[in-house]
Amino acid sequence: MNSWKIRYTLSILQEWLTNRPTLHKTIGNTGWLLFDRVLRMVIGITVGTWVAKYLGPSQFGELSYVISFIAFFQVIADLQADGIIVRDIAQERGNVAVILGTTLWLRIILGIIAWLCATLLAFLLHPSDTQLILLTFIVGGSMIFQSAETIDIWFQSQSKSKMTVLAKSVAYLFSNSIKIILLLTEAPLSAFAAVICLECAAFSLSLVTAYRRHPTSVQWTAHMSQAKKILAQCWPFTLSGVMITAYIRIDQIMLKEILGERELGLFAAALTISNVWTVIPTTLVTSLAPFVARTMHQDIQLYKDLLVKIFRLFAGIALLGALLTSALSPWIIRLLFGPQFHGAAAILTIYVFVNIFIFQGIAQTLWVINNNVRSVTLVGTTAAAILGIISNAILIRTCGVMGAVYSIMLTQGTAVVILPCLLRQDLRQLYRRAFFPLKANNQL
Repeated sequence: MNSWKIRYTLSILQEWLTNRPTLHKTIGNTGWLLFDRVLRMVIGITVGTWVAKYLGPSQFGELSYVISFIAFFQVIADLQADGIIVRDIAQERGNVAVILGTTLWLRIILGIIAWLCATLLAFLLHPSDTQLILLTFIVGGSMIFQSAETIDIWFQSQSKSKMTVLAKSVAYLFSNSIKIILLLTEAPLSAFAAVICLECAAFSLSLVTAYRRHPTSVQWTAHMSQAKKILAQCWPFTLSGVMITAYIRIDQIMLKEILGERELGLFAAALTISNVWTVIPTTLVTSLAPFVARTMHQDIQLYKDLLVKIFRLFAGIALLGALLTSALSPWIIRLLFGPQFHGAAAILTIYVFVNIFIFQGIAQTLWVINNNVRSVTLVGTTAAAILGIISNAILIRTCGVMGAVYSIMLTQGTAVVILPCLLRQDLRQLYRRAFFPLKANNQL
């Protein structure tokens, strides 16, 4: 009897999906993206914690500092234009080949400029630290190769993320194999920095190979008019990305400057575990972006209902993950990083609840892009970046490494919820419907 019920339920589900090709395509695309990020998560945790154990808190902290420093320049080189371009392609706003070709060349040029500027600034800030300058130069080279991720935009817009997943998997397996070799041969810190750049190069090569099998119908070209259009549309997102990077990464920069590499190493270890959960919202948003854009174009009320459901789903997943991780944090740190990182457990216990705001921020990008409310993001992130610098400067000195945890919770809450809701009544109404439905209904 039970087996008959199962077969009956599966047949109904199959028929339901068959009559909804868009949903079926979205689920399939999400599955590939989730597979990619879960694979990367498992390998990253396994090899990444091995690397952290080998390097120790101090060297691991120094490498984390360089990665955080480079992140500011990566945002500029990337243009933060993926969401806009996916939207334009999905809604047929312009020539696809021109849009993609122009984006590629903009990213190549900005990548080279950002690489040189990052190295120069590292020299000006730490002229006597030769190793830090060398690490910045090596890791910064990845910004040139990341321009090939423009191909990923094409695959996203066509819900063909399988191609990107395969390319990323090949590159990731290759780079982590190199890391294992470096661990077994007891390589220096600079070698592990080189692998970061090498992985980006391998991913770029894999993406180009995948694109040749599934290209656009017309060859990519770059036009100055399209470049001006892309820059005009994306500069608020780029500036916002710098500000987001500031309030997310500035704690690591200031931890190293105020407390030293070892404390930063402990903080970075906690972040490694906490960030595992962000696999879920980033996967869902990437896959849902074209579907949400088309829904808004067809039915505005259905679009709002969809956003409410996404906000609720992301909040529930974030809270559940935070509770589980917080309860198990001492065991997780001891198992993965060893006794030398035991101080990271207390950090992880509190820090993981930042994911509640991070998940909402990721979900909110769907609203920002489709409603074209770039100013809200810009104001919120700018204020949060300033608040982050001030709060880190005060809290790190008074509370030690936990001060950075309190600071990021304050700045994330301000940037994601408080300021956007104060600035936009429509977003405020969406959040009321999502989390206070009775109050929202009473006000209608």
